[in-house]
Amino acid sequence: MMKKRFVSLILVCLAAFQMAGCGPAGSDPPDGDGEPVPERVPVTMLYTIDLPNFEALVEDTYPDIDLQIERNAVATIDGESERRLRTGHGSDIIITTMPTGDVKDYAMDLSAQGFASAYQASISQSLLIGGKTLFLPLPGQYSGYIYNATLASQAGVTEPPANTGELLSMLDAAAARGLGIGSDGVMFAIESNDMTTISSYFIGTRIPDFLGQAEGVVWRDQLTKRKNTFRNGMSDCLNLSSAMVEKGYLDPAHLTTWRKNMTPVQDRMLDGTLLLTYSTVHFLNTLNAGSGQYEFAMLPFLSEEDNHPWTTAAPAAFLGLNAVLAEPGREDVLNAAQRILDLLSTPEGQAVFIEDSGAAQSYLAADVPVSSKIPEGLADCVSEGYVYNVQFPAKLLQYFGRSMVSVLSGETALEDALSNVDHYFMEGDDDIEYDQSLIGIVAGDMIYENYNVRREETGIGNLVADAIREMTQVDLAFVNGGAIRGSLYEGNVFGSDLDVVCPYDNALVVLEVKGSVVREMLANGLTRLVQENGIPGGRFLNVSGLCYSYRAPEGDDKPAELLDITMPDGSPFDESKTYTIAVTSYMCGADGYLDNNGDGFTMLNVYSDTAPLAEGVKLVRETDKTFGDALQLYFQAHNGEAILVQPEGRIKVVTGND
Repeated sequence: MMKKRFVSLILVCLAAFQMAGCGPAGSDPPDGDGEPVPERVPVTMLYTIDLPNFEALVEDTYPDIDLQIERNAVATIDGESERRLRTGHGSDIIITTMPTGDVKDYAMDLSAQGFASAYQASISQSLLIGGKTLFLPLPGQYSGYIYNATLASQAGVTEPPANTGELLSMLDAAAARGLGIGSDGVMFAIESNDMTTISSYFIGTRIPDFLGQAEGVVWRDQLTKRKNTFRNGMSDCLNLSSAMVEKGYLDPAHLTTWRKNMTPVQDRMLDGTLLLTYSTVHFLNTLNAGSGQYEFAMLPFLSEEDNHPWTTAAPAAFLGLNAVLAEPGREDVLNAAQRILDLLSTPEGQAVFIEDSGAAQSYLAADVPVSSKIPEGLADCVSEGYVYNVQFPAKLLQYFGRSMVSVLSGETALEDALSNVDHYFMEGDDDIEYDQSLIGIVAGDMIYENYNVRREETGIGNLVADAIREMTQVDLAFVNGGAIRGSLYEGNVFGSDLDVVCPYDNALVVLEVKGSVVREMLANGLTRLVQENGIPGGRFLNVSGLCYSYRAPEGDDKPAELLDITMPDGSPFDESKTYTIAVTSYMCGADGYLDNNGDGFTMLNVYSDTAPLAEGVKLVRETDKTFGDALQLYFQAHNGEAILVQPEGRIKVVTGND
């Protein structure tokens, strides 16, 4: 902001002269005191919260800079940022929680900038990518256990647990009295469903008894040089989690990136149906500010062997500069953005950023005053230096976390999971890279639940059908509802998310069929809407390229009935016309039609010799692509968009009252 000051009579007269239209062309308009206002250079960035004090500090320090912060949800900060970068519309200052992901390809090298050397050497070294400094750490949070101290006291636990045995005893005592436990039996959940956070928790349980000890320091150093393995260091990382799963206090199904499975941690902590969570100091303050009934306290990671406890710390996110700022004509914006990072890299800039964000720790080498109070449970750890920075690459952390969740879920043996992590770390794996890669972003939920894709139009069914039609370039695409098994939620989409939506590997084929065959297909898709087990059959067809209506079944005497087929514009569907369609080889008899194989689509049979070959059906081409492949290609083709496909009248269900 411009500070007010007196100006000379000459400047006042000159200002009046210019206001009258007599000044030179291109002059800056005067401000209220008659002083020319410099043109302000806009610098843009996305962040998850408003930063009013930091924004004011920047603009007070540099009156020629207009810092424009666009608030964006935590769930989309990476995806939205990368989406814009891919299309050339990225923010000037890049914010990401995954600095080793594809976003690095859009970041400028900061190695030569003076402010890059202002940060602690250990964190700076861990952020090097290809020997270059592309990102700087934002102030972060201390993490640990948060527990309902009020309920613990009511259960007879008046002193904070000092080791993992006492932590389990606290859960046992509360469970015995029905305190801090939900109807699902769960008493502990991790506040964030981000896989990096979940992985950091598993690693954190090994700090007091291994990673924080001399042998753990040596192990970590050797691992960095690929002279050691996860099997040699992480074999005990699930001891406590496994014990909580065995007692029913932790449900491993909740430890996923699928929001449908998440425990609503904040609500349950506040209503007293969850005793314990793993989160940050900021979340502790949120709970204590939001509850007039309970007092919440914090614990560090505890030892099984009476070693000193530890807390962990991690940057809230990382920031860099958009590489396009180095292009000709962007010099002013580049200079302004560099000055903002320079200011942020001072104790004053860090302190103001911490004030806005509620962070608890700076990663500057210089001392920074921190406004956030360190909770009593972590104070000794912080003051005595028992703070561990988890510094594994982001994708490795995510894969390690997923692997450990699969162990807790009983899907994989621990030794096998750790061997897989070692293989990925040492040699890489294209499939795992895809699973961990940010594929795109969706603008809203597209939900699979209660078998909805087997009886009605849904957004997720429309998306899969559209993706198949676009990939195969056919007139009509059909998706049997049984092939869709998951949802996509608003925010970032990773490769593993698409695998959950369409987990099967049935290959797609392209056929030429008469419209009359399409009618037979749609009618067949309605024949198993009601079954003895109450679960609709998987043959119901989701569509792209046409619309249809059917009458809902009414008891055993009135099965579902296909009513009408139209084109998307409402024009009649021509049953005498030939159409190209995309379906799976499974529907075309690749596995035969016995025991409900092929979902009864015998009118498409071009493969099975145990049923008559279909008449009026021509196999145009086979592909090696699956539904999942089609989704991946769809997101790649639309990477400049936030994807959202919703019901739009493709399938109409007519009930007895209609």
